[in-house]
Amino acid sequence: MAVLVNQLSKKYAEQQAVDGISFKVEKGEILGFLGPNGAGKSTTMKMLTCFIPPSRGSATICGYDIVRDPLEVKRKIGYLPENNPLYYDMYVREFLEFSLLMHHPNTKSKSGAQIKSIIDQVGLNDEQNKKIGQLSRGYKQRVGLAQALLHDPEVLILDEPTSGLDPNQLADIRHLIKELGKEKTILFSTHIMQEVQAVCDRVIIINKGRIVADDKPEQLQSRLSNKVAVEIEFEQTINLEEIQNIQHVLSAEKLSSKEFIVQGEDSIALRKALFAYASKKNNALLTIKQTSKSLEDIFQQLTNTTVS
Repeated sequence: MAVLVNQLSKKYAEQQAVDGISFKVEKGEILGFLGPNGAGKSTTMKMLTCFIPPSRGSATICGYDIVRDPLEVKRKIGYLPENNPLYYDMYVREFLEFSLLMHHPNTKSKSGAQIKSIIDQVGLNDEQNKKIGQLSRGYKQRVGLAQALLHDPEVLILDEPTSGLDPNQLADIRHLIKELGKEKTILFSTHIMQEVQAVCDRVIIINKGRIVADDKPEQLQSRLSNKVAVEIEFEQTINLEEIQNIQHVLSAEKLSSKEFIVQGEDSIALRKALFAYASKKNNALLTIKQTSKSLEDIFQQLTNTTVS
């Protein structure tokens, strides 16, 4: 087991930042830690990386306890914090050499090949001789990932690694994380639903310090989509009120004068009712296709609910 968390909690005075969470991450798994701002994601990351102690509960990384064996834990993890602390006056390669020596003071003779390999892996070849302060945000994130990978950790812990990136930078970093996941166990936090769908094998949703969902993205969508949604298009114009009055239609949303999304509890009954209505009104049904509730809908459903 790469990561094992049992009833982990953190309390600051009267604020319960993390409240008894438990989960595990298998070797080679990419786990998305999803939640709104202030949900407890970063606090959990800081506990798992031994930056702050838990108030209660326990966690192990590759078998080492975060309280009893912090040095061994740090040898097993690569950590990219949310604020990505870098020395902006240092050159990229210089910074990576410095970072590697912090991990392995006696490996200077081997550092050149190791750093070259990491630079190739994260795509920093053209930037390695530039000062970090001159880089775009996307390349600064790559430098942060590079330093997290230098000592060849078994587990990568990434706290909102794509925050503030433009669409092209987002795609690059997501692809890089996906590639790294072929060899590493990855736990990364985010509040971007599309990121989870694009990258993760599994998602944990945390809200107000508690886990409210833990599943594969597609199974989470299936399990929590208790209503059937159908997108329809009629040949002729039709009023929204007419759609809402069709049997088995619980709700309807107007897309255009001929297109709607309708919801019901039973897929077959809903579609039969729609076809019957179209035939009765002599208004051909040109399109009917079932849609699933998006992960964004699931996220809002789970995190808008008050945790008692």
